[in-house]
Amino acid sequence: MKVAVGIDMGGTKIKLGLIREGAIIAQSSLAASSHINLIARLAEIADKVDEMLAENNAEPTGIGIAFPGIIDSTRYKVLSKYVKYPDSQGVNFSRWAIERWNIPVALENDAKAALIGEWQFGNGRGSNNLLLITLGTGVGSAVMIDGRLLSGRNFTAGNLGGHMTINVHGKVCNCGNIGCVETEGSTWALADQVKNAPDYTDSSLSKESNIDFKHLFTHAANGDRLAQQVQDKCLKTWSLGIINLIHAFDPDRVVIGGGIMESHHILLPYIHWMITRHSWVKDNPPELVAAAHPQTAGMLGMYHLLIQGKKTLTSIL
Repeated sequence: MKVAVGIDMGGTKIKLGLIREGAIIAQSSLAASSHINLIARLAEIADKVDEMLAENNAEPTGIGIAFPGIIDSTRYKVLSKYVKYPDSQGVNFSRWAIERWNIPVALENDAKAALIGEWQFGNGRGSNNLLLITLGTGVGSAVMIDGRLLSGRNFTAGNLGGHMTINVHGKVCNCGNIGCVETEGSTWALADQVKNAPDYTDSSLSKESNIDFKHLFTHAANGDRLAQQVQDKCLKTWSLGIINLIHAFDPDRVVIGGGIMESHHILLPYIHWMITRHSWVKDNPPELVAAAHPQTAGMLGMYHLLIQGKKTLTSIL
């Protein structure tokens, strides 16, 4: 059986899938360990892929990698030197795929890959003017206008929604900017926000060994005052960040994904209310939807890019 291999290298875990005819037929995952050497990590990923292929009696015909950074997708090269996989700029992904399996590779930013996955297989279908936001370990974004994915001179167009200033008095972000959406509302910044609050010791959150958004929303629902305050701040941050992107790109539809969307029943009504109250397009707002594939859109997007990039793959998948 011929399959494509999809890999989504997230901030918390690396997701792997075998994909055939637009459907993921097998999945697995590894801890991201994004602080260590990427070349060593790729060896472990390859071993896991081989294990999945053997278990499913499958043969790979292409491998697509959704990566958390700025990507030159024409040269399969990571351009950003960032906190995740810091040695990634020097990695030759094409050589890795050829030496290991003798197959082609596709490489794209993870948010852009997720947008393509939702556009082709999820809640972006039927629209060619899309904005996708991912809320999780960080805040990612991607934009499609008239059916074309925005790229730009430095491959950053539409891709840095998490690194727009939302608080001019905020902290310096790990990207170097001040008061980014990520510094005000992301998993990596959440624990410090909570623990540095004056009433932290009186909060039920102080009993949690790991403070994430699942715990935050649970404690807020149970009436914890600090959790409610931080939740409201994050909801407002995400909403204003999305409004900024709507003003910049004027999409027909906004697709919101990421791990935080487990609480979509809280997020979507709040963000919709903010858009209709505070945006320039309040009388004709874009459609607001949750991602259909919040965990797998990146892999599905990379499958589509493989199909588009190598026509010979189409006939054998």
